[in-house]
Amino acid sequence: MQQLEIRVENDHIQRITTAKPLVAISELIWNAYDADAKEVTVELEAGELTELGLIRISDDGSGISAAQVSAQFEALGGSWKKRTIRTVGGRIVHGEKGQGRFKAFALGDQVSWTSKHDGSSFSITGNKLDLKHFAISEPVPATETGCVVEIRELARDFAIRAEDGFADQVRDVFALQLYEDPNFKITYDGEEVDAREAIKDVTPYELRVALEDGASFEATLEIIEWKKKVERKMMLCLPGRFSFHSLPPGIQARGFDFTVYITADHFQSLTDDNTESLVELDPPSMALVEAARQKLREHFRKREAERSRSKIVEWKEAKIYPYEGKASNPIEVNERQVFDVVALNLADYSADFDRSPAKQQKLILQLVKSAIETGPGALPSILEQVIDLPKERMDELAGLLQKTTLTAVINAAKAVTDRLEFLRALQILIYDPKSKRQLLERSQLHRIITQETWIFGEQFNLMNDDEDLTSVLQTHIGLMDKGRKDLAPTEPVLDEEGKVKIVDLMLSSRIPTPTDEERRHLVVELKRPKQPINEDVINQIRKYAKTVAKDARFVHSNVEWDFIAISNDFTQDAELEARQKDMPRGLVMELSDPIKIRVWAKTWGEIIQEAEGRLTFYKRRLAYQASDKEALDYLRSINSDYLSDEIKERISALDNQETLETA
Repeated sequence: MQQLEIRVENDHIQRITTAKPLVAISELIWNAYDADAKEVTVELEAGELTELGLIRISDDGSGISAAQVSAQFEALGGSWKKRTIRTVGGRIVHGEKGQGRFKAFALGDQVSWTSKHDGSSFSITGNKLDLKHFAISEPVPATETGCVVEIRELARDFAIRAEDGFADQVRDVFALQLYEDPNFKITYDGEEVDAREAIKDVTPYELRVALEDGASFEATLEIIEWKKKVERKMMLCLPGRFSFHSLPPGIQARGFDFTVYITADHFQSLTDDNTESLVELDPPSMALVEAARQKLREHFRKREAERSRSKIVEWKEAKIYPYEGKASNPIEVNERQVFDVVALNLADYSADFDRSPAKQQKLILQLVKSAIETGPGALPSILEQVIDLPKERMDELAGLLQKTTLTAVINAAKAVTDRLEFLRALQILIYDPKSKRQLLERSQLHRIITQETWIFGEQFNLMNDDEDLTSVLQTHIGLMDKGRKDLAPTEPVLDEEGKVKIVDLMLSSRIPTPTDEERRHLVVELKRPKQPINEDVINQIRKYAKTVAKDARFVHSNVEWDFIAISNDFTQDAELEARQKDMPRGLVMELSDPIKIRVWAKTWGEIIQEAEGRLTFYKRRLAYQASDKEALDYLRSINSDYLSDEIKERISALDNQETLETA
């Protein structure tokens, strides 16, 4: 058996092996794509004592050549992909400096590659405990080609099943390749990754930005519009459209489901310098992102106009549109334009409008037309007649509208009611007996909370999501030291046992001071509702805090750290730790030197109660109480993929009940 030695320092390899599951699995699929594979299959097998025991990625590509395996594996950073542009089959290669194979060790301690190439088959095996050495088996005859990667001794029970929504995340990474290449197929956990049939349209744009120093940068923007509901994302891509980072799109485009891809040579230069993890602190990159957002706004304004024309045609065909023929003069043209804007916004904002009978829709549109033709003065009388608004309330509304806009009033009220509905929905999710058994820590609860981080306080912004402490350190340095790249960590953050620690969420906020330079970081550890907070959970969150306290790179006089573990309940022993004399409820550890650190353990009941307390004043003034139906409808509007089967059945039952009541 042959032995290979990797010619690079072990700590450099260690940094590569801290990738997220999506990045690690995507890299292995990219390797298959670069080998001209037509079909890639990702299989997940359960372990004897765990939900996940084996990850297997198989492909029918060209495999790894036995004659070249030494050169390909020994020289980290010298990948053949750096020396070519296209594969033998004509595909653009995914150049990653030969690091992709090492990212498999972010998932498990033992990884093997079984290659079939040019009539022979052999295996390459590596272990995370000794990343500088790989074993190669003797070749045996083979009739097919391809490669099988098997990852064992997994680091944790990753929530990467298709039912957890992970297949959709893989789809987002490879959507453009799947859409444009009919000879490429991915099957993930028994589910074919659907892109070609699910995509409605792909629109490309060219971007160019110039910075103050005169430097200019170019990128290609591609907008995928989907036929089905997807989580909106902005994907940053290397040349060849290989995504390495995702951001929220940062625009409002009501009613559209889309994914955005920005491809730039500049992103490759960041990757070559190993600074791609700091892309959100890089001015040229953020200038390209802002240019993309501006182009997105223009794109969806045009789409909105097209959709509006289609909606008006639909109303005309149903004979509920209140105008007939062509406008006879400029005044009528203007009135119709105003009517179209108001009526289309009404249809978009009111989910009940399209479901109401045609006669009711016709009446509503006629009222809108009358208000516009008669002038703004007619609106109060229509409001009074239609919704029975008393005169004193009309006077209050008129006075308020002199200080702000009706849109601002509606948006403010909606923001409060949305939050009240979310809190009610969260109570249902975590306390309903069947739902809390189905609710998974990372695939559902975690994803929901990332979109509602205000629950921990209005002042916080989400900075890290399911990343290791090294990424948390990068964020901390970027915030406290103005994004200086020369301070980026060169060594990974490891605990006292030498292990990588993954945190669920890191949030950060400014502390109001005369200098406005102090910050508070909040690290959140979410536990699934069926797991109570016990001593092990408290010790886990303490370890995170101690790792930060002992690492001098985190020390900064202008920052405070809070670490918090959250679940439904406490065990008796954990309850005693969280209820100590002369300490605030839930505080289990406090340090003041070398940095200020507090460690908390709280229940969801306490978190919800604190959030409700902040909304009490507005709740009373709005006289609003969220019902189960409204709460679950709001949760469904965020993303129904995160809901358990039990909750989906409950929503369906409430929908059916409402239909019967209104019939």
